[in-house]
Formats: sequence, C-alpha cells, structure tokens
Amino acid sequence: MSRIIQRAPDLHGGINFRDIGGYASRDGRHVVWRKLLRSGHLANLSNSDLSILSSMGVNQVHDFRREDERLRSPSKVINVEVISDYNISVGSLSRFWDYLREGNLTTRSAQNLVIDSYSDCIEEVAPAYTRFLRSILNNSQGTSVFHCAAGKDRTGMAAALILSALDVPRATIIEDYLLTEKYLDSENLMTTIEKHLTDANIEYWERDWLLPYCNVSIENIEAFFNAIDSRFGNVERYFDRALKFGKTDRESIRELFLE
Repeated sequence: MSRIIQRAPDLHGGINFRDIGGYASRDGRHVVWRKLLRSGHLANLSNSDLSILSSMGVNQVHDFRREDERLRSPSKVINVEVISDYNISVGSLSRFWDYLREGNLTTRSAQNLVIDSYSDCIEEVAPAYTRFLRSILNNSQGTSVFHCAAGKDRTGMAAALILSALDVPRATIIEDYLLTEKYLDSENLMTTIEKHLTDANIEYWERDWLLPYCNVSIENIEAFFNAIDSRFGNVERYFDRALKFGKTDRESIRELFLE
C-alpha cells in the first residue's frame, strides 16, 4: 500500500510546487514519494524552503526555461546540481503578441494557440526531454526537481512523460496535469502578463484573452497525447523513436521509481 504523503510540500515561496509520487501504475505498484518534484520557477524560495528541500534529499534541479526567463526571474541559489541549458520554448507568447497587434486575438484564438503549441512541439522538444529522462534515471538515489516558469506547460509535459514511462494510466496523468488549477496562483500570473503588455505599450486587451496562458485545460494535454498517437502510433513508439528511451530504459525507471 502506498504511503499517504502531502502532495504539495509547505513551501512559502513555492510556485505550483508538488510531488508526482503516489500514483498507481498499471501493475499495481505506486510512484515513490519525494523523488520527483515538479514546480514553477524557484526565484521566491525562502531559506526555510531551501532547508525543506534539503531535508527531502533534493540534489538535482532541472530548469526548462529560456535564457531570457532565467535572467528575468533568477532561481534562488541552491547548493545542488542545476541543469539549465534545455531552453525549451513550448507555449511561447511570440505568436500571442502577433495576434494581439494584428487585432486577431480572442479567447478562442488564444486557446487554439496554446493547444497548437502542445501538438506541434512533440518532435522539437524530444532531445531536451531525452536528456532530462536519462538524468533523472541516473539520479535515482537522489531527488530531482524539474520546473519551468509557471510549472504547467513544459513541466506538465515532462511530468506526463515520466508518468507514462512509469506506466501510469493516461487518465491519472491528465488528473495530475489539471492539479495546476488547485496549486497555481493564476491571478498572480495574469497580473505579471498584464505588466508585460503595459511595458510593451499595448493599449487594449481583454482579460479573457489571457486566460489560456494563465491556467490549464484538458484540451492542452489531450492535444499533446493525440499528436503523439497520431504521428507515432502510441506513446511507447514515441519513447522508442523520438526520445530514444527504449523498453529497457522504461523497465529500469519502473524498477527504480515504483514500489
């Protein structure tokens, strides 16, 4: 029987910070707790937060953000191995800005941009996620934190891939993805994006247009999985062909991260 542990450690400066432990795989085993932690950026961590992370055995941090994001919100200095050269751009606001300036942005078009970013990225992000999966596999004795800016898009896909490799049912993976609705302060993210718009001298927008970038939707993660199924046949073939994380690798990660 899996231990019951608080999914979200009590961190004062944590953003969408939570454990992906406890989920049942198809063979009845459970993902180990306090080994795989997902999060938004780590710029606001307090000293007490750092002590909590240390007590959990965190020894590796994976930062998926681009360089400009890392410079804008530098992570709190953590005395662990930090891997920050992934530079993943999924969910980039660049097309959002174009649509806004051209007067073509609506709540639906904004949502479509996000959905398209999930479905269009599966081959582009593969090399980064391959490196990430191999790193956490090699760090099975420690605890890994992986994060982006808000901990929902790039981090959400990474969590989905880990849980898929661990043979957790897709319905459970989607439930984990949607927990961002509970753990992310989307209003604060909305305020941040509006500040960027003001700084860029954008004179008019509607808050509803920003909602797809400030929360999560089941349509997003379903688009990611549907694209994998459509182009590769199923997620196992995606692991084999795109991620080069074959059957032996998946068996190894299950032995190390399931109990």
